[in-house]
Amino acid sequence: MNPYVTATFDNPAPVYNPDSRLWAVLRHALSIAITTAVITMAFMVVTLPMVAVFLIDEDFIFSEYAETVLWAAGMGFTASLLISPVAFGFERLVMRGGRAWKVLAVCAPVATPVAAALLVVSLAKIQHSAAVSDAVGIAILLFMSFSVYWLSLWSLSAVRYGAWRLIQRMSRGRGTP
Repeated sequence: MNPYVTATFDNPAPVYNPDSRLWAVLRHALSIAITTAVITMAFMVVTLPMVAVFLIDEDFIFSEYAETVLWAAGMGFTASLLISPVAFGFERLVMRGGRAWKVLAVCAPVATPVAAALLVVSLAKIQHSAAVSDAVGIAILLFMSFSVYWLSLWSLSAVRYGAWRLIQRMSRGRGTP
């Protein structure tokens, strides 16, 4: 049973459901925040060994590191904002499409990191230039951001659906699922 349709014989389906629009905006806003946090945390995990070395040598300037972390957060936020319309459109296609779109939705979180890895390999094979490196770097960031964004978007939907199912079972008096 679809949690978005609450129609019964006694209660006809509403034409406009403001909760679903609010839920879509909330899910996408949370996905933007989660993607930004994941990119920032990944940057910090990668750079922490270097920070530890500089802390030992006492050449570490915390304000410069904080500025770099904020720059990474800004890049993650920008990538999330660029990905959100694509994810919104793809989500609508999946919700309204057939089985092929649902298969694409399941494969998307795996396919985008694979595409990013292929870009890294292709960068090693083609001519090294700053413009190509920058374009490939941006594409890799967007592919990885889409993977995180898509997983967080559908995880929030899965949590909502699970909570809805639990409430339905509890209201019928079945107790635990």
